[in-house]
Amino acid sequence: MKRVVRAGDRRIEYILIQSVRRDVLLQALPEGQTRVYAPKQMRLRDIDETVRKNVDAIEQMHRTLDRRLDEERASHPVSDGSRIAVEGALFTLRLHRGRPRAEYGDGELHLWLMEPEREEAVRAALKSALASRALERIRQRLELYAPRIGGQYGRVTIREQRSRWGSCSSKHNLNFNWKLIMAPPQVLDYVVIHELCHLHEFNHSPRFWRLVESQMPEYEAWKKWLKAHGAELGV
Repeated sequence: MKRVVRAGDRRIEYILIQSVRRDVLLQALPEGQTRVYAPKQMRLRDIDETVRKNVDAIEQMHRTLDRRLDEERASHPVSDGSRIAVEGALFTLRLHRGRPRAEYGDGELHLWLMEPEREEAVRAALKSALASRALERIRQRLELYAPRIGGQYGRVTIREQRSRWGSCSSKHNLNFNWKLIMAPPQVLDYVVIHELCHLHEFNHSPRFWRLVESQMPEYEAWKKWLKAHGAELGV
């Protein structure tokens, strides 16, 4: 639900999501969008008033987000000729105008899109291409490791998250961060094994880590790699 409130001469438009929760959460999104999570039973006028009282905090959140996004864009150029990591190897990005598609070969990633001159369009197309490759590769690794580890998993979803690389829900649905496709293949394997092991041990107990180690004895090295270099992944 979209709502609009005014605080003096300032106009705040936000997306409201009400659910079973106890408090109000304000979230800044790219391109100036604001999302508000609120308790289902909370009156709309009270939610509006909460937003109105926090207008300074919301604007600060957006300034912080914009600064972070500018820094990330500067550290991950996406012009023709830029170098893009794919499965631990660097590919040269080649941009073309045409029907959207991506092709990999001879150390180059060829990307066709309708507006190759627009940076945001390139980033969106590149993320989509890498996410598709991530899903394909993750499904392949699940098919390899699931029979060895055992257990049944449900849906497999690719997401964009800042710090989480994978998760296993109580319903055994598996979620993975698309950025894993940029890391060395062993890192992706480690995260796949990690989440499959959660089908048996829904914790990080010594027993859980022994199960991970039984499938990947060197998992500690790739766990450390992800902690050290994970922030470098992305476009």
